[in-house]
Amino acid sequence: MPAFILRAEHHARINDCLWKDGIRLDPEVEKEFTNRVEVSINAFIKERHDSEIPYREAHRALRDLWLISIEDDPPVGQIRARIAALPKIGVDLLNMRASQVIPEIVETENDGFLSWAKDADPETLVQMIRVISADGAKRVSRSRGRGKRSRARLEPLVFGQARGASAGAVKGGRPRHHPRDDLVMYLAIDWSIATGAKPLPGRSDQGGFGDLVHSVFQWLHEPAPDQALRRYWEAVKTQRAPIWRPSRKTISTLLHHL
Repeated sequence: MPAFILRAEHHARINDCLWKDGIRLDPEVEKEFTNRVEVSINAFIKERHDSEIPYREAHRALRDLWLISIEDDPPVGQIRARIAALPKIGVDLLNMRASQVIPEIVETENDGFLSWAKDADPETLVQMIRVISADGAKRVSRSRGRGKRSRARLEPLVFGQARGASAGAVKGGRPRHHPRDDLVMYLAIDWSIATGAKPLPGRSDQGGFGDLVHSVFQWLHEPAPDQALRRYWEAVKTQRAPIWRPSRKTISTLLHHL
């Protein structure tokens, strides 16, 4: 499966998208942004290729990994074992997000995050898993009938879905999902990291971020970028697909432990 490489014309188009929103990046930041976009495109290509992998299995594995990472005394041995046993799409997600937090982790290891995690400092590993295995978390309670609800529990948002939540809950069968939706999310993450601001909502190519999504879909011969944008912004609005972006404090803390 050949990798997608951004050429000079692609770089120019990405800059046009930024300029459309009045954004001018320093050359180094601009280069990092285009590199991230290329990584996101190739993550999508791999995800599309492996689309038969059951997302429910990956969701469950990442959810369980996040839950044990927030315990008072996280079992580091179990965390390492669960990382090693993750479905491929789960590994790809951790690889991509680890590269966005601390690029050196993936760049210096032959197998990326998976290899790094085998011998990583326990405290750093636990903190990293808390940051990259979920999109955040929300409190979820279930109906017990007659207007009563069970005590709320904290559930991670994985692939924009929290188990037991009324919106975006993981129900029987395969969650409704398409790699194109993830591609929009990946690009939103890239945009936020590079510009320091969330992309502006919109389905058309009139805005900078919308133009970026439309351009990438065109390069990949993918249909309906406007519909993928619509689904993404609806998910963001209902908090089912928050823009994943680690805080500077989180990154500083992780760097301190490396």
